Amino acid sequence: MNTVKFLLVSLLISSNTFSQESINTDNKSVSEASIVSNKLGNLDLLLNLTPGQKDQVSQIINGINQKNSQVSSMNLTQENKIQIIEDNEQAKIRMILNILNEAQKAVYSDSLSD
Repeated sequence: MNTVKFLLVSLLISSNTFSQESINTDNKSVSEASIVSNKLGNLDLLLNLTPGQKDQVSQIINGINQKNSQVSSMNLTQENKIQIIEDNEQAKIRMILNILNEAQKAVYSDSLSD
C-alpha cells in the first residue's frame, strides 16, 4: 500500500512539473515574439521601413534572438557568452544596414551612437 501511495505522489509531482514547464515555454515564446515586434516597431517608426524591409528586419531580429537564446543555454563561460552575443548584435547591425537606403542608414547609424 505504501508503494502505491508513493507512486501516486510521484506521478502527481512529475505531472505538475511538466505542466509548469509547458507554461514557461509558452510564455517564453510569447515574450520573444513581443520583443521582436517591439524592436521592429521602433525601427519602423525611426526609419519608415518599406514592407519588404520590415520582413527582412523581422527575420534578422528573430534569427539573432534565437542565436542569442541558444548561446545563453550553452555550457560556456559567462565571458564567452557575452562576447558571442555582442558579436551577434554587431552582425545584426551590419545586416540591417545592408538592407537600408542611404538616408535610412544615416538615421540608423545616428540612433546607434546615442
